[in-house]
Amino acid sequence: MKNNFKYSLGLLMFIALIVFSGCMKDDDLEQGPTVTIASMTPDPVYQGDDVTVTGDNLNTVLHVFVGLIEADFTVNGSNLVYTVPLTAEVGLNTITFAMDNKYRVSSEITVDLIPTPVIKSFDAWVPVGGDLVITGTSLDNNTVVTIDGVEATISSNDGSNMVVVVPNVPDDAPLVLEITTDYGTFTEVTPFFARENLIFNGDLSLGEGDEFEGWIKNNGGDGMTSVVGVDAFGGGRSMRVVGAASNPWNTQLGSAPMQLDYEGEYTILFYAKAEAEGAIMRVSQSFWDGNGADYFYGPDVELDTDWKVYSFPLTVTNDLPEHNTVFDMGHTDIPFLIDHMALVPGTLDLSGVVSGPSEELLNGSFEDGLTNWQVLNGTLDISTAEANCGTQSLTATGAGGNPWDVQIASDPMMLEVGTMYEMGFWVKAAGPDGVMRASVSRWASGQSDDFFYTPDIAVTEEWTYYSYIFEAMPTSTGDYNMVMDFGSTTQTFFVDGVSMKEYVPGENLYANTGFEDGLNNWSVLNGTLEGTSAEAYEGSSCLTATGAGGNPWDVQIASDAVALEVDAQYKLSFWAKAAGPDGVMRASVSRWASGQSDDFFYTPDITVGEDWTYYAFVFTAMPTSTGDHHIVLDFGSTTQTFFVDDVKLYEAGLDCE
Repeated sequence: MKNNFKYSLGLLMFIALIVFSGCMKDDDLEQGPTVTIASMTPDPVYQGDDVTVTGDNLNTVLHVFVGLIEADFTVNGSNLVYTVPLTAEVGLNTITFAMDNKYRVSSEITVDLIPTPVIKSFDAWVPVGGDLVITGTSLDNNTVVTIDGVEATISSNDGSNMVVVVPNVPDDAPLVLEITTDYGTFTEVTPFFARENLIFNGDLSLGEGDEFEGWIKNNGGDGMTSVVGVDAFGGGRSMRVVGAASNPWNTQLGSAPMQLDYEGEYTILFYAKAEAEGAIMRVSQSFWDGNGADYFYGPDVELDTDWKVYSFPLTVTNDLPEHNTVFDMGHTDIPFLIDHMALVPGTLDLSGVVSGPSEELLNGSFEDGLTNWQVLNGTLDISTAEANCGTQSLTATGAGGNPWDVQIASDPMMLEVGTMYEMGFWVKAAGPDGVMRASVSRWASGQSDDFFYTPDIAVTEEWTYYSYIFEAMPTSTGDYNMVMDFGSTTQTFFVDGVSMKEYVPGENLYANTGFEDGLNNWSVLNGTLEGTSAEAYEGSSCLTATGAGGNPWDVQIASDAVALEVDAQYKLSFWAKAAGPDGVMRASVSRWASGQSDDFFYTPDITVGEDWTYYAFVFTAMPTSTGDHHIVLDFGSTTQTFFVDDVKLYEAGLDCE
């Protein structure tokens, strides 16, 4: 089914024209009518766009090549229209028109990169009806802007600077800003709020080096530095704070002065992310002057190790000519990042909102039937008899042939090349020996668009969660599909809760799970296990273990104990590789105890590959006799050597449980 036939045939024919012509004398060939090229427009042209050629005898053209890549074309009278391949080289390209025998005519055209829209900066706080200013690149190709899915009116747009009017959207929640043009969609990961921010330069974008325009480093200024790029909030510019580890005000930052309404209600908000547990800070309004100017103090807050928004309502109780929003950050010296500080009119409680990755798939639980999905091969339907999320699931029965003989694909998604994503889903089989697989993205003739495949999955007869991590690679269309194949066996499957999100693991509940501190926080129960620096998925060390070829527990290690919340869902994940083939391991939660059922969860036996592979399992925490829970890893079944790294256990946070 999947082959590179079209591309390969075109290229072979092109090469054959050249080789064959070298074996013949000129007078052995019968050249057809003279082909002339009068014009090719547009020039330059974008990848994927059409080029119109005018000239003579274009109806005799058999093949068109952009560089060495064959292009699709049509001829209408004296015009020939070819489509620049999406994989064409950016820059000057030779266009070759091939006719009968060795007759060829060449020209040149400049190919430009597809102008996918990109937002560089925007004002994250603008009230309904206000002007939202957006800067970026390629913003002016039949552009549509939506906020919370509501289309906004564009006031002006020159491709680099755009002004839109904020539509009637909720003003009490973080909203998604999205720009769509003829060449793609850009979804801003930094949330938008339909409120006015009274703090100047709240997103910290203005300023040079470690200076932030409009902000007052009142105390401990050397501990406030700038961070840009991937570590910053939304990839912009954030402040990194290392506190004085003494009085809260010994590391203190204040906003530029502002005027507030006496007895008015306002809310202070900011986003923060701690580099380790234990970072504490607070907010206040306004600066202390010994005469009661500092009329509001928020509580001490321990910051999360993931980006999270914090909000504090206040009432103006002092009639001051000017007010400042103040951040007291000297409690500890544990570093943290802070960004998008705001003071907005009215109350706005966002303390429970976490800035996590957004869902890329639509209708992943199939509650809207097969909407947003395309059946490519075979027959797939909706089941109301089986569901793990809501009331419906996808059902498919295999054909006992090729995997793709029963196949479904999601609607296209826009993923970011080079970014890691996690694909997850719940699935069960109606009986034994059912095998399925999933891939990203969709196969296309002559392309390598289907760049990621899961291994074949032996699906059990109980609802089980499967999760895979991959890096988004370029595709010929710029779009991405999740594809599921059920055709290998004749078993019936049920699928639910399909998800595609940027890979952002939750807060790890266990210590030293990357084995950077050797086997600290772990106990070797049986066999010999050690830390090694010879192999590591992340950092400089990992766990290594060699099996005994006996019971799984003959080579076994357990983490220190942590108390999990009974009946809560957790995800256990780790990266593993084997030194050779046929190595089998497993994991469990929690530790076996004689006469108890403490070891309530076991993964299936895992045949570990020879490349680093991500494994993830979801379970519900059950009571134990001690109240504690351990991660236990068993390597004893075979005599293979294993390497394990980046073990994590955290709250699952699944939309469907």
